[in-house]
Amino acid sequence: MKIDVYKSNGETDLDAVYFYQNSLKDIKLEGKFKDANNFTFYFKPGDAVSEKFYLKKSNNNFDGFWYDAKEKQLPVHLVPVNFANYKSNLKLQFEDDKLNFVKFKFLEFKKIKTATYNNKEFVWYSEKHCDSDFFRLGNNFSDQNKNTVNPILEEIHVQKTLMQLSCSSSFEYSNGKGVETTATINFLNTNLLGFETFDSWDCGGAHPDFGSSGFLIDLNNGKEYEIDDILAFDKSVTSDKKNNFDAFSKYRSDYFSPKLLELITSIEHFKKPDTEDDCDYTDIENWDFVSWSYTEKGITFTPYFPRVNRACEEPFLVPFEKLKKYKNPKFPYSL
Repeated sequence: MKIDVYKSNGETDLDAVYFYQNSLKDIKLEGKFKDANNFTFYFKPGDAVSEKFYLKKSNNNFDGFWYDAKEKQLPVHLVPVNFANYKSNLKLQFEDDKLNFVKFKFLEFKKIKTATYNNKEFVWYSEKHCDSDFFRLGNNFSDQNKNTVNPILEEIHVQKTLMQLSCSSSFEYSNGKGVETTATINFLNTNLLGFETFDSWDCGGAHPDFGSSGFLIDLNNGKEYEIDDILAFDKSVTSDKKNNFDAFSKYRSDYFSPKLLELITSIEHFKKPDTEDDCDYTDIENWDFVSWSYTEKGITFTPYFPRVNRACEEPFLVPFEKLKKYKNPKFPYSL
């Protein structure tokens, strides 16, 4: 269980989330203080309280009772988690997600099917506790390829699984299916693996959403290429948005989006729509931070729209022939 105490509009509020080892799915609790050391938490789907905790804090431990809707009672004793018992190479998405170190220990992946792409075998795995499927390189890849790339694919699968297990709300119990993820392999040769993931999620909030991500992984060394590692519309190109976001953003707005829009317009012949409600693919700001996917025929680019116009997001293909002159000199392979 994780208990959060925070200030909101001058008031002290609290909530909590907990999960059972046998399911790993988050259960979100609302809470209220009785006093500084006494806490009440409850799960209230609809207007009916289905479970509640009465806990008293003492020296960072919590003791009390859990009750269900029929007032069945179980004792509760909570002590701080010793994360030294859950050491791993798991990368946290957010610092306050430390309970994922605990979940990670109990994840179980099992083989569900094999498939082929360009005569190469891919093995698909599912996770025991939720609806989360992903692939690994199969038997007819070299041992070097598998040893290099499969840990990367497993890490992606783990992160997708943890996202699914945390997809919960205070309105209903999670069934482990709130995030629908599809992974599609779009490119493969002796050096590169290209694939795309598409996620749609509805975790009980007011705004369900969706989005896609493209991946291009070097089979030889495991390097994951960003689009700016592949294409350079100016020598100021940089993919270092973490440490040099200003330069990254300036390149995207001054060079990347204008040239990309020009290339795609030459293919699609975009025109300004008649009304603001229509999809405006001529708006250069929609092309700054695109989604992309490396495919056999070229690279697809999906413009970014505000949530209200998210249905306008669709991929547009630019063939390699039109992109060759813009290949980043540091990208070690031909387009």
